[in-house]
Amino acid sequence: MNPKNLFSVLVFSVILLFLSCEKTKPLESSKEKIKSPSIALFGTFHFATTSDYSSMDLDDFRSTKRQKEIRLLIEALKTYRPTKIMVEYPYRKEDKLNDDYKEYLNGIYTLSINEIDQLGFRLAKELGHQKLYCIDQKISLPFGPLSKYAEKYEKQKFETFLSSIKENDQEDSKRLKKSTLLEYFAYKNSNEEDLKNKNQYLKGTAQFVSDSTYIGVQFVSKWWERNFHIMANIDMQTQKDDRLLVIIGGAHRAVLKDFYEDREDVRYVEISDYLN
Repeated sequence: MNPKNLFSVLVFSVILLFLSCEKTKPLESSKEKIKSPSIALFGTFHFATTSDYSSMDLDDFRSTKRQKEIRLLIEALKTYRPTKIMVEYPYRKEDKLNDDYKEYLNGIYTLSINEIDQLGFRLAKELGHQKLYCIDQKISLPFGPLSKYAEKYEKQKFETFLSSIKENDQEDSKRLKKSTLLEYFAYKNSNEEDLKNKNQYLKGTAQFVSDSTYIGVQFVSKWWERNFHIMANIDMQTQKDDRLLVIIGGAHRAVLKDFYEDREDVRYVEISDYLN
């Protein structure tokens, strides 16, 4: 056979072999990659009044200075490109919140100082979202029984524990006063702060137990249970191509972060990466 023809036959044979191998590859090469939703948790304090045991000492968030900082914070959050904004508002009262949001879109609702309005409403409007998603689930925490037990048997330790909570909020208030909101929230949405929030329960509240009662553990269990309910409310409103932004209290973020970082069906995104 002519060497030139032999070379052509060899080339043709190699091509056929390559094509036959391609056909026998697993079908996964022709499959679409399975999409997973993304979730980012923005931990915050409550801008307005709260029923929490201790809270921040805030300056005027309606001031020109703070409103400019809120504007910059919203711009930073926009870079994450969320497709849904979820807020710490009762899951079963979503219609009420979205009635207010529709009025805001129509220019007939005055924003309150609440973080849902200042961050959630303003961010959703700028992104062209037609609604917000509510995820909170109230569960009664046994603070009364915990306080009664601690006052009777471990009063000094309990008072020290409560004082540490107030001192932490005072330190946070000082940090906020000397920081911009972007600087403050970049710090508050950090591993260091998440650990501090969790240890308030795990090392703090959970220590109030005895042979006759596990009231401290019951309190902590209820807190984790509430966050499991919040996770379920998030999941029920999530589709596979969503980019979720959850605006929620920092103590919730610390627990929910553990849930979502460990899940294989959701991609956890660290919001602090967008705040620096």
